[in-house]
Amino acid sequence: MHKRIINAAIVLPDREVSQGVLNISAEKIVSVDSFSFREDIGGNACAEIETFDFAGDLIIPGLIDTHVHGSCGADTMDGTARSLEKMSSALLKQGTVAFLPTTMAASGDRLSDIMRAEAKMQPGAGRAEIVGFHLEGPCISARFLGAQNIIEATDVPVPLGVRVKMMTLAPELPEASELIHDALAAGIIVSVGHSGAGYEDMLKFIDQGIRHITHAFNAMPGIHHRTPGLLTAALLDPRVHLELIADGVHIHPAVLELALRLKGTDRILLVSDGTRAVGMPEGDYELGGRQVSLKGGRMILPDGTLAGSASTLLDGVRFMARVVGRTLCESVRMAALNPARLLGLSGRLGSLEPGREATFLRLSPDLSLKEVWVRGRLLDAPQTGSN
Repeated sequence: MHKRIINAAIVLPDREVSQGVLNISAEKIVSVDSFSFREDIGGNACAEIETFDFAGDLIIPGLIDTHVHGSCGADTMDGTARSLEKMSSALLKQGTVAFLPTTMAASGDRLSDIMRAEAKMQPGAGRAEIVGFHLEGPCISARFLGAQNIIEATDVPVPLGVRVKMMTLAPELPEASELIHDALAAGIIVSVGHSGAGYEDMLKFIDQGIRHITHAFNAMPGIHHRTPGLLTAALLDPRVHLELIADGVHIHPAVLELALRLKGTDRILLVSDGTRAVGMPEGDYELGGRQVSLKGGRMILPDGTLAGSASTLLDGVRFMARVVGRTLCESVRMAALNPARLLGLSGRLGSLEPGREATFLRLSPDLSLKEVWVRGRLLDAPQTGSN
């Protein structure tokens, strides 16, 4: 069955096609065209083509989150197949179609157990795709813990199996050197985070192959005019990508704009850093074995330290478009195409170009989520989240 979506504003990486037509066949996008009344409504209608009129609504590609701990009461660190199932179902309903379940600092054997839980998941549709895991820690700096815990060294090494796609660490630590070498050799994305690395050292780490910064500006030194630090090196080097949490809490809009002007939109990835409190009421929750509280949209430890977020990745896209003032094309690209490219998925996800999967979101003009489509099929009851 061929499908055609008409009368939609289709958001491509570099432009928006108003009154567009999205043609779908065999779960893939065949073409994106401009709407023509005579051709599309007139005498060329075909009984084998199922047509959907989106009445001026927006179509954007499904989003991809490289840094998310949990959602709707479930967390990666629960270490169970049930929690991964619940988390991936919730994320898909929020508009995230693929993701890296992200851990907190833990021992090597605990991390291995958590990743093994994926193989125990029951088959089922209606879930975001797990692309691999993001290990945030345990090799992190005690000076920049954020909401993390320091994990004592054990005889069990940090696992670097095929399901590890990204690892966050503090490269300046003595124990990091061998880990960086082994991770890069295994094709794992090594990201600097929870780190106090200096400017000159960061330049050396970039030359060694590190190309990514975890939740930039958070859990690391700020920029100082005499001690520029790792952030300055990362902002100035075009080889480096930055994660940004655009939830209105972690980074001021002016700093988001500063990063965008220095890096350009192709070197920025929006992430949610979402926790189990996403989609949940205010109250107390658990994150990496620590009590955290959701109050006024902020996830905090008892001492007030930020502890992940309570926002979806789509919330970040809205914030970039509405508050920071970036175009919707730019805002979506940072949460879809850029992470797809980083993870090697851009041949099928991340954009609405011909040949890609027909996996996309239908948004109202005010950017509220109305529908989620996966491989050309409508998912029931999307979870709108905040807007």
